[in-house]
Amino acid sequence: MNFHEKTAAGDERMNSGSFVRSKHSVGLNEYHIEWCPKYRYKTMKNDYISKEVDAFIRQAAKEHGIIIKTLGLGPDHVHSRVAIPFTMSPSKAAMYLKGRSSYLIFRRFPNFRKRYPDGSFWSPGKFIRSVSEVTSDIVDQYIRKQAVHRMEESLRENEGMYNQQSLMVFL
Repeated sequence: MNFHEKTAAGDERMNSGSFVRSKHSVGLNEYHIEWCPKYRYKTMKNDYISKEVDAFIRQAAKEHGIIIKTLGLGPDHVHSRVAIPFTMSPSKAAMYLKGRSSYLIFRRFPNFRKRYPDGSFWSPGKFIRSVSEVTSDIVDQYIRKQAVHRMEESLRENEGMYNQQSLMVFL
């Protein structure tokens, strides 16, 4: 693949130290989002156009509070790893990135309207997947461990509470 790739400076591996904290939420909300220009035209094979499109996607992200961790442009598609606010769905993030960048692209390159007469630079499709250093097996193991730990803790706290009592106690 012919990508030029940019990674956020100081991007560290996902760990508890890199969690995003807000008023009522803590965690990571990162996604791999991929999309293509309409008709899969190789519009971005030209370095100048590719750099402009890159800048427009980054501008769209900044305007909507989306943090681009990694952005790679191929001649006919875009890959991104983004961190989005907890209040934003991944689909909405893709819509913001594609919609705003499309607007900026058409403003910068008005002749593109001839190739994309309906006014949509990007195809309606997208690929979205959550990103984590933690596998589903590790999450399952953690949940099971927490459930066992809480059950043992509950038993210790309530020890003796459920001992069977003699009927003679109530007479």
